[in-house]
Amino acid sequence: MTRQASSAGATVSDAVARTTAVLHPSLGPLAAGEARELVAAVMRQPRFWPSTAAALVLAPEEFAAIAQAAERRADGAPLAYAVRSAPFRALTLYVDERVLIPRPETEYLVDLILATPQGRAGGVAVDVGTGTGAIALALATEGSFGRVVASDVSADAIAVARENARRLAASLVGTVEFRMGEALAPLGDLVHSVDVLVSNPPYIAFAEVPELPASVRDWEPPLALACPDEGLAVTRAIVGGAGALLRPGGLLALETDSRRARAVARMVEQGGDFGEVRVLSDLTGRERFVFATRPMANR
Repeated sequence: MTRQASSAGATVSDAVARTTAVLHPSLGPLAAGEARELVAAVMRQPRFWPSTAAALVLAPEEFAAIAQAAERRADGAPLAYAVRSAPFRALTLYVDERVLIPRPETEYLVDLILATPQGRAGGVAVDVGTGTGAIALALATEGSFGRVVASDVSADAIAVARENARRLAASLVGTVEFRMGEALAPLGDLVHSVDVLVSNPPYIAFAEVPELPASVRDWEPPLALACPDEGLAVTRAIVGGAGALLRPGGLLALETDSRRARAVARMVEQGGDFGEVRVLSDLTGRERFVFATRPMANR
């Protein structure tokens, strides 16, 4: 249902009040806080901004954008989809229902990569299943990589990632390119030339999808959430071909969930392409990441 809004001379305070009223039926006492967050996000300002800029008069198009975001949120859309943006480390990314919303756990994955010798050395980084482009663009803005290649099976995701790269072009350290294809299929020209290969692939089993929160299950793209083989099919494809792409000493960095981390580590070990294999925990202490290093060439 569309709710009418008047924007003539409306202030930030007016926008917060109207958004609170729109959200209250679904969010109750949480509506006021989320209204401030929503207004700040649409205006690309810090969370506290609505309080300090309460008397600022909004342009009609700004008020309309806030009203539209409030409608989407009231209809059940996750906040990031409602405001069409999500924070990721120092970046603000465009997001919509075509891509998975970036998670804080994945922000920490970037921290872990940048703390490794391979992450500090630069060279070539590859992000498989890039979605919004979050990992690729974080590596391209915070790291010293001269080249970042990002791939995804979804043409929609590639379109969103390219838009984010366009918006962040001034901040990129090296080049960023996008390729469409399944798993490692579009990366055949990178044999033994990659320093870091990272992926946050779909890792949920199809049978587990009904158990996900409605905000995830009903809104985020299924292709980015779940895959066959109990959620391991895409990871298995990446592990099977990563050794051929990485340089000697190159790093494979995978995100998964706590139920699968040990199984993924065994998969990597059994593949025989890697030496040291480590299971790392996220900031909540849950095993979530698998890091593996390709052995150096024999001298």
